[in-house]
Amino acid sequence: MPDIKEIIERYLHGVLSSDEEKILLQWIKEKPENRKLIFREKDIWDSIQLASPGLEEKTTTQWLYLQGKIRTKAIRLNEILRYAAIFIIALTLGFWGSYIFFTEKTDDQQVEYKEIEATKGQVKEIFLADGTHVWLNSDSKLSFPSDFSGENRKIELRGEAFFEVTADTNKKFLVKTGNHTVEVTGTRFNVCEYPESKIIETTLESGSVKILTGNIIKDLIPGQKSGYNTETAEIKIGEADLDINTSWKEGYYEFNDELLPKVFKIIERWWDVKIYYPEYKFKNERITGIIRKHKSLEHHFNVISQLVNFDYVIEPDKITVVVKD
Repeated sequence: MPDIKEIIERYLHGVLSSDEEKILLQWIKEKPENRKLIFREKDIWDSIQLASPGLEEKTTTQWLYLQGKIRTKAIRLNEILRYAAIFIIALTLGFWGSYIFFTEKTDDQQVEYKEIEATKGQVKEIFLADGTHVWLNSDSKLSFPSDFSGENRKIELRGEAFFEVTADTNKKFLVKTGNHTVEVTGTRFNVCEYPESKIIETTLESGSVKILTGNIIKDLIPGQKSGYNTETAEIKIGEADLDINTSWKEGYYEFNDELLPKVFKIIERWWDVKIYYPEYKFKNERITGIIRKHKSLEHHFNVISQLVNFDYVIEPDKITVVVKD
């Protein structure tokens, strides 16, 4: 059988023969992982072609080299990022579309601070200069340096993000939200800091983190969640439900006895709509369930309205909730 790697390369270049096309289709059908791989590589390849015209020839050559390395797992992400100080997959074509930015770093280039924003209706994936992988949720902003050449790796967050931090015991990774800081060396965790909740939540999936605020230092272990009250400066630590606290990066939200106003707020951010409802009527209403981005708003409101018993009207940029008599 011909080398599937070579066939994939020819597919990406758009020069497959009819026989090679049949081989590729058969390979895709063999395993779900094969289908995911080819779709992911095609998305990234297409995105490179939309990059800056001045970078096209260089990034194409680098991509061909890197693809072979990636498939054999012969290099780490840090080696990939020698070619791009910042590698950003921004999910903006709908909810899960993608495009790529490359920022070339020269020896005499000064460190610059970048800002990436995921507006309402978006989720973005970002690779930082040290290889750290970040998922940025809707209505969130991340500020970070183009290169971590200082004593630590410090970034600032507004909103919500999930971090998969590249381990470096010599350089702490700091996520700052106001006067609240999460300190790690290498780990997987979620930080949620939407202003309306007045609670900054940090959920630890693996590794370890420290919560720093004023003179208070709290340690988290995997499976725990901290809640920092921005009004009282108190920190509470408890058990986390990882599915509930981190599922959003997989395209769905899971709720367990959650307040309806919070669910409405999440829907507003994810679908970029405004929901009008009588707050006094629903402030204590709670629901359990799942909302999925690929499902329609009408589907979700049909389900929620049966649980809470209300009528609704969906318009292009707003939803009006009406209490039934």
